[in-house]
Amino acid sequence: MTSGLEKSKEDEGTFMKSRSISILIMSIMLLTMVISACMPPQASAEELAAIEKARLDSVRKANSRYCMKHLSFATEYYKNKGYEDALFNYHKLFEYECVDEQMAVNVYVYMGNSYRALDSLDAAIATYDEGLGILPDNKSLWENKLYVLKMIGDDDLIMQTKLDMFAQFPENVDLGEEIIEDYILNDMYDEGLALVEALLQNDSENSNLMSMKRQIVESMGGDVLGFLKTEYENNPDNIANARDYARALREGGETILAIPVYESILKIAPDMINIMKELVQAYGEEGQTKAVINWLKKVNTQNPDDIRIYFDMTDAYIMDGQLKSAMTWAGKAIRMDSNNGQAYANRAAVIEAVAMECSGSVPDFDDKLVFLMAYEDYTTAKTKGYHKVTNKLEFLKDARIPQSGDWFFNKDDYVKAGKAKPKKACYTWLKRSVNVPKS
Repeated sequence: MTSGLEKSKEDEGTFMKSRSISILIMSIMLLTMVISACMPPQASAEELAAIEKARLDSVRKANSRYCMKHLSFATEYYKNKGYEDALFNYHKLFEYECVDEQMAVNVYVYMGNSYRALDSLDAAIATYDEGLGILPDNKSLWENKLYVLKMIGDDDLIMQTKLDMFAQFPENVDLGEEIIEDYILNDMYDEGLALVEALLQNDSENSNLMSMKRQIVESMGGDVLGFLKTEYENNPDNIANARDYARALREGGETILAIPVYESILKIAPDMINIMKELVQAYGEEGQTKAVINWLKKVNTQNPDDIRIYFDMTDAYIMDGQLKSAMTWAGKAIRMDSNNGQAYANRAAVIEAVAMECSGSVPDFDDKLVFLMAYEDYTTAKTKGYHKVTNKLEFLKDARIPQSGDWFFNKDDYVKAGKAKPKKACYTWLKRSVNVPKS
């Protein structure tokens, strides 16, 4: 049995042991707190960058004399194609830690170009890449890297570099189009379609992009006409796509459906002469000559100095049977440019049409006189350099104009003062005579 004294000592020992442990723990905690208080706080990334900038500024200031010397040497050697010496001095700039962001703009380009000139293409690529790590928006570095990769002929790296460059310059539509062309060339139609649609979001009127999209759809075996129709219906104000749709309809023999598409474009842009001309062609293909004439007048109003419109107007009036109006426009063309051979051929075509309309199955002397008028104009056209009329001249000479016998039998009735003119009522409005050939 334990006595009270022994228990008391035992309790006291337990207390002292417990107290010692508590003191030890508190001591450790105090020591930790003291050590923590003595350690400097952790610097932020911005603070570390500022410290490094200050260090570099100090080093560059101390080395400024060497920096200017080696930069000057490097520049002169580069200009004079001393590429090895240029590289030696460029490397010295890095040894002296001279190259700040402003200097880097040229240094990396010229270093890379020096390696390229020495045919060290891998070193050139490495230099451009190092520069791009610092200056990712430097177009010269990107362009020179692409140039070297094309020299090497690494198509995969060329494509990847274009993609990396486009990620840096997403506003560069020309580069985007170049990438799409590469996709098409490599049968990567899904990638090409995705990129072309992304670019069209910001440039919906871009005809090149629309053409590429159409090409991709066609290459993928899609319904091009259906695609263009959908695009047109979804966005009828997109002039480039509407024009492509109208052209595709005409190519597919659906000219009658193309006409309202062209007209819808002209409601949006009434001054587009090229669309008016295509609409004229479409109406012509459908044989709607009055509509052709109507739109040609609008084209002429927009561009009154284009003599080709006068030729087209003459042809349209001939097709519509309005030969007097055709003659009026043919005369306007000659007055506009009396040295234009086609203008005379244009008028000859009207006169020939008049003769064809008035003559019977076998031309009489009156008809032959009018064919001779056409022959005279065709001859003038050829002398003025329009040689497309050669076949016409040969045909009329052999089969339509008066021969010597015709002149012999009709001379007394028709010839006066070396000239002759037809007497038929349907020719009186021509107000023209022909020269009688000398015997």
